Amino acid sequence: MSENETKIPSGNVTFLFTDIEGSTKLSQEFPDSLHVALEKHNSILRNAVETNNGFVFKIVGDAYFCAFHNAADAVNAAIEIQTALANEEWEDAVIKIRIGIHSGNAEWNGNDYMGYITLARVARVMSAAYGEQILISDNAHLHCLEGSKTLRRNKNDPESLSLRSASGGFESKDISFRDLGERRLKDVIEPIRLYQVESEGLRKEFPPLKTLDVRPNNLPVQLTNFIGREEEIKHAKELLKDNRLLTLTGSGGAGKTRLSLQTGADMIDDFANGVWFIEFAAISDPLLLPVIIINALNLKEEPKKTPEETLTDHLKDKEILIILDNCEHLIHECAEMSERLLLQCPKVKIIATSREALNITGEQIYRVPPLTQPDPNSGETPEQLTQYESVRLFIERALAVNPKFRVTNENAPALAEVCSRLDGIPLALELAAARTKILSVEKIFERLDDRFKLLTGGKRTALPRQQTLRALIDWSYDLLTDNEKKLWSRLSVFIGGWTLDAAEEVCTDETINSYDILDLLSLLTEKSIIIYDDSKDRYRILESIKHYGQEKLTEENEILLKHLNYFSDLTEKAKPELLGENAKIWLDILEADHKNIQSAIEWGVRNANSEKSANVAASLGKFWEVRGYFSTGIKFLDIVLERTDELSNFAKSNAISWKGVYLLNQGEYEKAQRCFDESLLLRRELGDDRGIAVSLNGLGNVAFYRGDYEQTQCYDEEILMLFRELGDKNGIAGTLNNLGHVAYLRGEYIQSQKYFMECLVIRRELGDKRGIANPLHGLGNVAFYLGEYKQSQIFYEESLELRRELGDKKGIAELLNNMGNVSFSK
Repeated sequence: MSENETKIPSGNVTFLFTDIEGSTKLSQEFPDSLHVALEKHNSILRNAVETNNGFVFKIVGDAYFCAFHNAADAVNAAIEIQTALANEEWEDAVIKIRIGIHSGNAEWNGNDYMGYITLARVARVMSAAYGEQILISDNAHLHCLEGSKTLRRNKNDPESLSLRSASGGFESKDISFRDLGERRLKDVIEPIRLYQVESEGLRKEFPPLKTLDVRPNNLPVQLTNFIGREEEIKHAKELLKDNRLLTLTGSGGAGKTRLSLQTGADMIDDFANGVWFIEFAAISDPLLLPVIIINALNLKEEPKKTPEETLTDHLKDKEILIILDNCEHLIHECAEMSERLLLQCPKVKIIATSREALNITGEQIYRVPPLTQPDPNSGETPEQLTQYESVRLFIERALAVNPKFRVTNENAPALAEVCSRLDGIPLALELAAARTKILSVEKIFERLDDRFKLLTGGKRTALPRQQTLRALIDWSYDLLTDNEKKLWSRLSVFIGGWTLDAAEEVCTDETINSYDILDLLSLLTEKSIIIYDDSKDRYRILESIKHYGQEKLTEENEILLKHLNYFSDLTEKAKPELLGENAKIWLDILEADHKNIQSAIEWGVRNANSEKSANVAASLGKFWEVRGYFSTGIKFLDIVLERTDELSNFAKSNAISWKGVYLLNQGEYEKAQRCFDESLLLRRELGDDRGIAVSLNGLGNVAFYRGDYEQTQCYDEEILMLFRELGDKNGIAGTLNNLGHVAYLRGEYIQSQKYFMECLVIRRELGDKRGIANPLHGLGNVAFYLGEYKQSQIFYEESLELRRELGDKKGIAELLNNMGNVSFSK
């Protein structure tokens, strides 16, 4: 670690955050001169922070984020900043900043601070202030007191405390802290005592703090911090700014309620009559809805008026935001009531949370996404993992039950897996984190397949459906129709999502016909059971909801057989397309359903459908080859070949031959040759001329890679004869390409060029993009050897474009290397 880094505060840190008041307005009023003012501002801030032993660790726009070893230095820096800004001679734009100071735990990781809770609280303290004001939290205030030598009452203000010559770094002047009392910041968690820092020359009087206490509200105090969701809150606020009804939808446990509370808290200054939260989850009688709202607003029912009339009369001239939480089980009644309130009370705005939309005029719908999650395969460090909201939530909730919990290099991979497999669902993550009291993260990951037993033990004070993951999903399941429940369970056989076509083929029977599927999928999407991705035209289901559906699936074998049949037909249809002009389209189709196809192969082998599974694997052969999935291909072919007694010689020879292809690409020449020899023997017994040519081609490739070009040419000549007899243009072209390579390596460049050109003509006729790329590559090699560098570059570039389009990683790498040689030789 460098000398500078050893001075960076870490552990218990005092943070000072600043923000320019009215920066947007200043940029609009003084677009030409503001930059001069900002330069003065920047100079004052940086100088004051650094001379008081502070560290500016981040600047975002005009906001400064600073860290100090002790609170006294932070307070001194804040006073110097405000004094200097107040005394500065501004030309046009007058800059006033608000400052927040808070102490808490945070660790420096070399790039940023890890300590989301502390940093979030500093930001909230600062946001409660006005320009020219310095606010300090009770934590930081306590640190100042602990570091002072002299503590006395300020004679001019008996309610404030004054410090003089503190050991923590105060200068020989009075610095006092006016106690502003316990205040509810807009993060909705427990109140915090705030103090205003005062000193000679600083402004003392300000409007009431920008806290929740300023406006009437009944927002419930939350016992835990709100993690992440910056973009979601921003988007929700933008939607509500221009609309009067915003419905937050999403699956159970997605965090709709907490997001609605935080959005309401952030926007409370926009509503003169405050923000009010109404919880409907425990209500079963729809007639009670207006009564519940009346009670929440502390109103009394009026004689000769219905509860609804009392409510609308009260709200008709009020600027108020009402949050209606958990509407799904009374969706029709909530929709009707919301519509009446919005029509009769023009200044009322509503946030509703529900598994499905209210579907009334003027409604804006925002589906709450899962928390951001890491890719378990990325191998990220503990520091890198904290950039993800799901990881930060897990860590905070784990620390609440196990203060010794730490993310290490050893448990980081398991933590990434847990957050990913729980789909970033806040409730599921909280339930999992609670288990760190008795289980390691690695053990939690191992038990996720039995997640409904593992993820229990929520807070006793929570609603019953929020105490276990199963109860939460039960709530959603019980609100569905019989056919919606049935489709949910059948969709659980898909892995990695599905298309409408797949659902229509796999999930239909005498109770649900194919015409019903689209409507049912739409209903399940609206009710947040499944997710539709319009960019991919595919549906998907969260892992926990999928597991629940699997438990409810009563006709598992029948549905999985349909699943196998569907993907058998799909791969068979794709096989010839992978050699034509639509190869890229079909490669992407197979990529999207790769996990489904793998699952179908495995199920077929386990359930006496090995022959069909083998045919699926063989049909996928070219896809695995082009995309470089050699290990995957070998794995699934081995699964198929374990049941050789159930396979026909035709299916067995295809599987063995493709395995040889992948082994050859991995440099396993001996193993590859054994595969091709075995497949050749089977195919000669079958009299399968096309198969014989394919096996001979594999043997020719083995000889080629071993440098035995004479033997390779013998194989290729026999192969070419077989393909010409069969009239197989693809086979002919492929063999000509191979002969071109052999001739090139034997120094027969003109003959090599002829082979490649003949191959290229056939490939262009067939529209086979990968086939076109191969002879172009060969022609580039010949031209390079002959010193025709410009022509070589042209061939390489066209081949590279095609290989990139197809995602041919091996071909791309070879071409880039060759093009580097061309550039070097010019």
